[in-house]
Amino acid sequence: MKHPYRTGFSLVELLIVIGIIGLVLGIIIPAVQNVRDGAHKLHCQNNFRQIGMALHNYHGHFGRFPSGPIIDEKGEYQILISWMAQILPYLENEELGKITAQAMKSHPHDPNANPPHSGLNTIIKPYTCPSDGRLFQPLVTRDGLSIAFTSYMGVSGGPTRGGPGFMGNDYGITLSDITDGASNTIAVSERPPPDSLQAGSWYSALAPWNGYWGYHYGPDHEMPVINYGYIGEICGGPSGFGPGRMDNRCDRHHFWSLHRGGANFLFADGPAVSFGTRPKEFFLPWQPDPEGK
Repeated sequence: MKHPYRTGFSLVELLIVIGIIGLVLGIIIPAVQNVRDGAHKLHCQNNFRQIGMALHNYHGHFGRFPSGPIIDEKGEYQILISWMAQILPYLENEELGKITAQAMKSHPHDPNANPPHSGLNTIIKPYTCPSDGRLFQPLVTRDGLSIAFTSYMGVSGGPTRGGPGFMGNDYGITLSDITDGASNTIAVSERPPPDSLQAGSWYSALAPWNGYWGYHYGPDHEMPVINYGYIGEICGGPSGFGPGRMDNRCDRHHFWSLHRGGANFLFADGPAVSFGTRPKEFFLPWQPDPEGK
């Protein structure tokens, strides 16, 4: 009796098929990653557009851009929450903005206290780049604080003039103070929080009381485009533009991003522009102390 004919693969054919599948996957996976990375970068640019609109709406209401201290109705400084907390009402977060204002009245000396500063661990989507999946939820720091982090930082100084920059003036600058033109002045850029989580809170403008600046911490919500380390910091600088790593403590001192093609830069006129390398020389505004101090 004849056996029925059976179809099948020989070992050589099987190995060839596996090799072809591996080759196809090797081509497809990087392409998918490139598409995903490009989508993340576009999403990040959209975040910058929202932030830019919020900054200009804030300027329209107060006649100046936000900066370090807030001057309340009594003319007193409230220096402990960041510019990102100040523009919450203009990012469709009016309720959290009201809660933050009330928290500053009831507990003005420690923005790391939650409650009443519930913004400390509240995730604000426009402040997180999707390339950094860590930031989609609050993270617990070595100080035991549950904190919501941001991918972005304001620019507090320029590379060639000794001025305070877009975010570095205590009184907040106006559009007319930007003498080099808003389209030539960088307002905000990217810097992922280090893996030690010692910098990058969007809410608080103050390091924890049991911590230290310099060697242990780093720039939190704003820094110059060409930055120098704090006194005693092993990363003396200057730190300019370039790629970085989250496990390198020196990379918290300059602007960079986790997506390919370089970091996004938000200019003072609003649109987000991406640079893969250091941009051309530019100047940032200098606003003298109105009291002449």
